[in-house]
Amino acid sequence: MELEVIISFAVFFVGIGFVVKGSDLFVAAATRVAKGLRVSEFIIALVLASIATTLPEITTSVIASFYGNSGIALGNAVGSVLVNIALILGLCALIMPLKVDDVAWKNSIFLAFTTLYAWILMLDFEISRLEGFTLVLVYFLYLYYLYKKHVSFGRFEPQGKVKRDVLLLFGSGLFIVFGARIVVSSAVEIAANFGVSEAVIGLTLVAIGTSLPELANSLVATLKKVHNISVGNIIGACIINVLVVIGLASLVKPVSVDPGIFSFSTPLAILLTIILTISLKKDNIVGRKTATTFLVLYAIFIYLQI
Repeated sequence: MELEVIISFAVFFVGIGFVVKGSDLFVAAATRVAKGLRVSEFIIALVLASIATTLPEITTSVIASFYGNSGIALGNAVGSVLVNIALILGLCALIMPLKVDDVAWKNSIFLAFTTLYAWILMLDFEISRLEGFTLVLVYFLYLYYLYKKHVSFGRFEPQGKVKRDVLLLFGSGLFIVFGARIVVSSAVEIAANFGVSEAVIGLTLVAIGTSLPELANSLVATLKKVHNISVGNIIGACIINVLVVIGLASLVKPVSVDPGIFSFSTPLAILLTIILTISLKKDNIVGRKTATTFLVLYAIFIYLQI
């Protein structure tokens, strides 16, 4: 058993290596795509980047739902929202205040309302296939709105090698996903060896593990002072977790809602989105005070899970 744990730790750090290298390529590609399409880096991160980086959450929750592991399927989605905002955005904003475009708070408030909607669907402690469909539908309507609002290819010729950079964006995203999958599987094995419950694994280890692409990308973008990618990737990933990850998992099989997720984890996620929206609406900045609030709330959350 000790040898298995050692091997799991070794594999864990190999996966981390894949994630870090892929993230460096990812941020550079996202920046070039934004410049080539003359679209805000925030919008590129909100859509393209977040779709690529949430593949681990999508695949993990769908597979977990298929095998009847509702605790992991829903815990992963809600836990990832908590990780993305409280831990990842908290760490990034603690490193340096994140100044973003004015469009950020509008998408943040959309995130708050969609999280509230998902929580309302949990009232009967089950998310049905029909309810899951409405979540996915809302996301596609949201994408259509963003397309009509921010993209108009007919007005200009794309600059640079946009197609190549988009392929590189998704290629590096898959590289990150591969590394994240290695990290998640090894982390779950380590946790299982210590007798940790399924719901706790979903809310913490799996949520953190599947959010590694967002963590790596946002930290790299922060250090490179491309703050729109840092914040845009997080908000976009959270929107996908609430609408697509929960929605698809429910379409595969109706998802049972753990009482703890309904009464504590999801309300906490709603609170975090409200705090984020207020911070962004005030001056388009996620500052160190907000970052500290996020990290303290996440520390409390983890303490209560132990």
